[in-house]
Amino acid sequence: MTTQEIVETNFTKYLEETNDLSEIKQIIKFMRNNLIRQDRAVQLISLDEYISFFTMIPKKYWSTEPIFYFRKGKFDALGFLGERPHDFNIVSKTLSMYYSEGIGIRLVDILDNCEKLYSNISCQKERVLKSLKDLKKKLSENRLKILYRKSRQICDGRYY
Repeated sequence: MTTQEIVETNFTKYLEETNDLSEIKQIIKFMRNNLIRQDRAVQLISLDEYISFFTMIPKKYWSTEPIFYFRKGKFDALGFLGERPHDFNIVSKTLSMYYSEGIGIRLVDILDNCEKLYSNISCQKERVLKSLKDLKKKLSENRLKILYRKSRQICDGRYY
């Protein structure tokens, strides 16, 4: 077992065992900040990083219905990425950009189960992971870099 696999197993095990909401939020934030590279030195956030991050989060924290990021101890994918009303970040903006600009599908439609391609998958976690794997097949690394740069410019307030 690699060090990465051990870390991922420990995060998942800890999340499965705890019921303290503040601890849950802290560990998810720690995971997001350490498993999804978001510093300015990177040229893109890989889809594998998103897939790995979402895979580690137990189903019991995923919302079963459309919500606005977080409600009653449940999250949607953007909520896990730290997005809040009127407050996006580079991780959530990049993922949204990969979907909308990359393949013309809004991530929110996938989360709310309004996208016909994935409407047969009832579990939001499985729906997001399936769509990420499909996205990975459709977008080249060069396209991901372009979309990441655009997301970075938006987050920096330089893209109009």
